[in-house]
Amino acid sequence: MTATAPVLAVRDLVVDCSTTDGLAPAVNGVGFDLAGGETLAILGESGSGKSVTAQAVMGLIEPPGRVVGGAVSFNGVDLLAASDEDRRRVRGSGLAMVFQDPLSALNPVWSVGFQIGEMFRVHRGLSRKEARRRAVELLDRVRIPAAASRVGEYPHQFSGGMRQRVMIAMALALEPEVLIADEPTTALDVTIQAQILDLMRELKAGSGATIILITHDLGVVAETCDDMVVMYRGKVRETGPCAQILRHPKDRYTQQLLRSSRFEELSA
Repeated sequence: MTATAPVLAVRDLVVDCSTTDGLAPAVNGVGFDLAGGETLAILGESGSGKSVTAQAVMGLIEPPGRVVGGAVSFNGVDLLAASDEDRRRVRGSGLAMVFQDPLSALNPVWSVGFQIGEMFRVHRGLSRKEARRRAVELLDRVRIPAAASRVGEYPHQFSGGMRQRVMIAMALALEPEVLIADEPTTALDVTIQAQILDLMRELKAGSGATIILITHDLGVVAETCDDMVVMYRGKVRETGPCAQILRHPKDRYTQQLLRSSRFEELSA
């Protein structure tokens, strides 16, 4: 971790979910810092609260979920205490997110070029023609072949890997300070997974991007991330530099997670 002020600081975050049996904590006291230019992994098994944490940071928690405590500070501004308008202003240019399922996140009735271009029209006031040009540039940047001819196609006309590239292009449109990638390789075959991760590494190397990578894959963490947060049942169990935790985990759950992983050799 750097000694300078973090770009993003999460403190004692609590998110409850209403159930038929009452309130259940989905996230309970989570906290971490993210320094500029750093890649932070949030690691844990399914149901550990990784995605809920990311959604809370983005201000996307909806009923039956509810943020009931804590602070999310972005460049010194507490987003949980900010107005809806201020949070919307931060999303896209300050914080952007790549979701697990791009087919659900993309609107099926609009072309991918229109959806990417909308970011520029709404937030930058560009004309439709200029927004389309910028959309083509972004599709080309994320290595979608024949971007100029595919910009008018719809989400269902793209493969799973290409849809994920479209989501990354949308997230990058307004050049956010922090990119949150929520299991961006889920449901993709091994070859496409590798291509998406290579793309994210290129983006980081090219622009010094600050990234939160949510995953359950220790191999990805070891290859991609600087620091890591290990979560279990909505709580942080361990946090620190990736190399240190992978080789010398202190928490019992982290130790078990490493032992159960096919990347067990990383902790040796």
